[in-house]
Formats: sequence, C-alpha cells, structure tokens
Amino acid sequence: MNAFDTAKLADRNRRVSFRLRKLWLVAHRWLGLTIGLVFVLVGLTGSLLVFDHAIDEQLNSDLLLTKGSGQTRTVAEIIEAAEASYDDGAKHALSVSRPRVDDGVWAVWFAGGTDQSPKYIAVYVDPYSASVTGQRVWGEDLMSWIYRLHFQLVAGRIGSIIVGIIGVLVLFSIGSGVLLWWPLWKHSWRAAFAIRRGRRFNYDIHKTFGIISASFLVVITFTGVYMEFPAVFTAVAGVFSEVSEEPHDLTSEPQDSRKPLTPDEAIAIARSTFPNAKFDHLHPPASENGTYEVAFRQPDEVQTSYGRSQVFLDQYTGRVLSVRSPADFSAADAFFAWQFPLHNGEAFGLMGRWAVLFLGLTPALLYISGAIVWWRKRRPRHAKNRPSAGEPSVTESVADSASDTDGSRVPQAKELVSGPAR
Repeated sequence: MNAFDTAKLADRNRRVSFRLRKLWLVAHRWLGLTIGLVFVLVGLTGSLLVFDHAIDEQLNSDLLLTKGSGQTRTVAEIIEAAEASYDDGAKHALSVSRPRVDDGVWAVWFAGGTDQSPKYIAVYVDPYSASVTGQRVWGEDLMSWIYRLHFQLVAGRIGSIIVGIIGVLVLFSIGSGVLLWWPLWKHSWRAAFAIRRGRRFNYDIHKTFGIISASFLVVITFTGVYMEFPAVFTAVAGVFSEVSEEPHDLTSEPQDSRKPLTPDEAIAIARSTFPNAKFDHLHPPASENGTYEVAFRQPDEVQTSYGRSQVFLDQYTGRVLSVRSPADFSAADAFFAWQFPLHNGEAFGLMGRWAVLFLGLTPALLYISGAIVWWRKRRPRHAKNRPSAGEPSVTESVADSASDTDGSRVPQAKELVSGPAR
C-alpha cells in the first residue's frame, strides 16, 4: 500500500469515527434531555430514602419511638395487642418486626383492602407497655409515598415498568457519555478532568462529574433495574446457577393434645439453629396447619436492614422443617442478596449510605449543566460561527487543552475527537 492509499484509508477511518461520534452525541443529548428528567426525580427521591427510617422516626416520633423503660413485653403480648387494636379486615397478623432502634416500637403487619386493591397496614406497639401507638397504611404516609414515587412513579406496576425501562436507557446514556469523554483522556488529563471558569464551566462540570460518577451510577442504576424486573434476572441467572426459593409446601400436623407454640417459644427453638444471630422478624402460622417462619440476621450478612437467615417450624411440635442460610446460598442467590444493599449503600456501612445519598444528587447536577450547554449552543452564533456565550465544543476543549499542555495544537483534532457543534 503506497502513501496515497494509506492517507486515503486514514481519512476514511476519520470520517467513520466522526459519524459514529455524531450518533453517540445525538443519542446522549436527547436521552439526557428526556429521560434524564425522570432520572433526576428518581435520584433525588433515592437520596431521601437512604435514611428513610431515621427521617420517619423524627417526623413521627410519637408513633415510632417510645420513652418507656424496664422489662419488655413478650412477642405474644405484642401481637395480641396489635390484633385487638386492628380494625380494618382480617384480625390475623401477617408478620411482626422487632424495633429498629433501641427506643423504637414493634411493627405488626396486617393485610387489608381488596383483591383488586390490596393494602398493608402496620400497627405499632410499645415494647414496654404493649400499648398501641397507632397504625397506618403503607404507601399513604410521607416516606412510604416517596418510596412509591421512587420505584413506580406512584403508578403501580405500569410505573415500575416505566422506571425499569428508563433505567436501561440511563445505562445506555452513561455508556455513551463515557465514549464521548474517552478521546479527551487520550489527549490530556486537563481536557478530561479540569474544571475551568467562564464559558467552559458548565461543560467541564458535566463531563468531569459525569465521568467520576459513571461507574457508581451504573451500579446504582443496574441494581434498580433488577428490583423492577426481578423475574427476568431470576430466569437469566437460573441458566448459570441454581436459584433457591423459600419453601411453600410446608405444613404443620395438628396435635389433639398439644397447643400451638407461642411466638416466643418458636423464636427460642429457632434460635438454636442460629445462636449468634439477631432476631429480625416472625411470620405466625396463617392457619391450623400453617408453620412459623422465624428470621434472623447473622453478623456476616451483607444486608443490615433485613434478616435472611430463616427457620421454618411446625407450630405444634417445634420440629424444624426447613432452614435457609446465606452461608448456603448459590452464586445466583448471593448475587440477588447483594442488590438492595448495593442500591441503598448499606453494604458498606454508614459511609456507603452517605455516598449513595450524594450520588443521588448527581443526576440533577448533570441534567442542569447539560441542559445549559445544550441551550447555549442553540443561541444565534456571532461572526465566524462562534457561540457568543455558550460552552466550548468537544473540539475546542481538546485543542485548547493540548495547547495548554505542550504548546501546540493536536493535528486534525476536529476529525479525531469532535462531533458537530450543538
């Protein structure tokens, strides 16, 4: 191949690269301006939900906190008090959860509403006096309403599907942003990371904070997509690894001469299976042949807000019917168990939660800075087709950065790394 053919091939490659970059730029721009607004909403609500329980307890301290002290009541007394107080549908408690904090109250859950519009009602019981502090429907108080807004736009299953699809598109948008940023890194660290004042400020804010947060946003977004479409992920994971499920066919054998175990007795029996674990919640038997499910949280479990170590018992004999422990999880089970703790940051303790809180603000920063860049590019141009007050194009940023770095312009920078002026 002679010099002419080599130059011709290089020129063709540059043109192809230019066209591809133009497509990435258009996709990134319009995904950001459209679905980016929903991503901002999801991010801001996600930041609030990182510490949702703590916020809820401060806003509703009379309902969720106690000033009592002394000897705590038994779990049986807690459930009995809640069932006596509950006044909306079936009297049988679905589950009971321990106090979240030292001065917290028990939450006893009931099913209400209709088959078409089910509701879940929590009755809160003081652990010292067994007095009911109140009840409320999940999704109707402030924090649980924000939760519904976060994962389903307060639109039920349709909203969940919309949020999940938007999450997939956000992943694509993040990928396109990384591809647009990469040529800047190839030319100089200044072009890739510098934040300069003046007309470059919004552009630099967008590309620098975008690339710094990209990998973290991918994790948060991916885990969110999983929680919107768990069945899809379960089906895919099942191809590569066994996916275990909670047992659904367990039954107790009624005993003519034996009364059912009390909740406290069931907890005591189950504790022998996980002696070093902390009791988390309990599901009482739902019928005469139903079983107890007692859940604990072991010290090495990744999720701190929910115990995944489960013991299923015959409600009459206390015989252990089944045990589920994170130590026995398959690869797929472990993968699924990590998703929520990664999503809200609890997998990495308090610092992880704070990191996710600030990360939830990033979509708003990227949206505002990106929208300003786009809007200024739409303004009429002055002489020589230069924006009067807009942000620099990718071409300008790379070329200027190269000049600042080594005193010379990068040859053919426009063809190599630039898209069209926006």
